[in-house]
Amino acid sequence: MLVVGGGNSGLEEALFLTKFASQVDIVEYQFQVNASQILQDKVAEIPNMQVTDNHAVREIRGENHIEAMIVEDLMTGKLQEWNYDGVFVFIGMMPNNDLVQDQVDVNWNGFIITDKTLMTSRPGLFVAGDVRAGSTKQAASAAGEGATAALIMREYLTEVG
Repeated sequence: MLVVGGGNSGLEEALFLTKFASQVDIVEYQFQVNASQILQDKVAEIPNMQVTDNHAVREIRGENHIEAMIVEDLMTGKLQEWNYDGVFVFIGMMPNNDLVQDQVDVNWNGFIITDKTLMTSRPGLFVAGDVRAGSTKQAASAAGEGATAALIMREYLTEVG
């Protein structure tokens, strides 16, 4: 099996798939995976998993089943044919930042940039959860960040009067 995507979702899915497949590989188009270090460490411990970064799937060939995938090495531009029985795609996440997209700093993906107090570039505006750049994209973490932001906002409002 091949998992396309080196974020938390991709690595989590790849780890899950090891229960059903003898080999599970991950391909990431960036020069390194951007999943949490904990997930990267778990993947590194499993002998039947391989991570290939700086590669992009350009084409999936086949009529009724996958016959081959054309993958580009982004360093050399060389195209390679890879063969897998299945492909799972976990790439990209569109942050729901419409409410503030033109009012705060965002990263190249549109995730909202905050400081260590979860405050955005607009003083008094705090962000928590999946829309925040650097968040773990996990429900439990988002809930914790929300509680933290509420406490920090209370302190902020006390200070600014």
